[in-house]
Amino acid sequence: MISLRRHVLTLVAVFLALGLGVVLGSTSVATSIRDAVVDREETTAAQLEAARDDAATRRLAAQRLDDMAGELTRPVVDGTLEGRPVLVVVAPGASDEDVSAAVDVIGAAGGITAGRVSLTDKAFDPEADAEVQALVANLPIGRAPAADADLGTQLGTALGRAGLLRTEDSEPHLDDDDRGTVLTTLADAELIDFEQGTLRPGQLALIVTGPGEAESTAVRLAALARTLDAEGAGTVVSAELTGTQGYDAVTVLRSSGEDGVSTVDSAGSDSGRLATGLALAEQLARGQGHYGLRPDATAAVPSLPTAPAR
Repeated sequence: MISLRRHVLTLVAVFLALGLGVVLGSTSVATSIRDAVVDREETTAAQLEAARDDAATRRLAAQRLDDMAGELTRPVVDGTLEGRPVLVVVAPGASDEDVSAAVDVIGAAGGITAGRVSLTDKAFDPEADAEVQALVANLPIGRAPAADADLGTQLGTALGRAGLLRTEDSEPHLDDDDRGTVLTTLADAELIDFEQGTLRPGQLALIVTGPGEAESTAVRLAALARTLDAEGAGTVVSAELTGTQGYDAVTVLRSSGEDGVSTVDSAGSDSGRLATGLALAEQLARGQGHYGLRPDATAAVPSLPTAPAR
């Protein structure tokens, strides 16, 4: 007959065995989990390291390609703008570096910088719309834009008539006195800024923009670009690649299916400067395109141009 003591000892042994099994089992599971986590961490770390190496390789390749574009810019664009005056229009927020690079590429192509006009913040301020409209309506610019035209078109008409040559005969829209009156009036109204005595009518216009604008500013700037394109032989709008993070005139022009004004979205890079020079030359030949590195660009740079018509 089993004594109570033995029965108790047996139960204790059973429970101890069960407890030991749980401990051993949990230790085994914990060890397996730990090993799996370590393996996963090692795999993830290896994947991250491989991704970093791949990204570094791609950045290096992109930098070398951009450096190559920089080396090729002068020989490629040389003579493509020979003797052609280009008006540089600077939008609010444009960097001095991008403006200087634009002037350099015009010179490298044999072109002449016809002067630099800076658009002020007031030119894009909705609170100044009534003032701009009344001002343009009274300027000696010949046939005025429609009274209900947007403010980008109205300001672009005034600036185009005073700052550009006619498309059909490459002659000024206005005589010197009226040109001076228009430019001085716009400057006195704090809509534009320029250095007196430095402007001559341009055949082409290059608008250099900043890294991004408010939507209303971008829309107005796009309208101004279209108007300058109609008043002269062609217009190119350049922007930073970082403009993809916001909204800019290049975005507006491309999304609207623009087929007159050319755009370049990587103005701060050597490839963007090459594209800018070639795009200006392409405009002389009545060509057009959207260039750069954004997904909505049609190509990185324009095709090499033929000699421009004289």
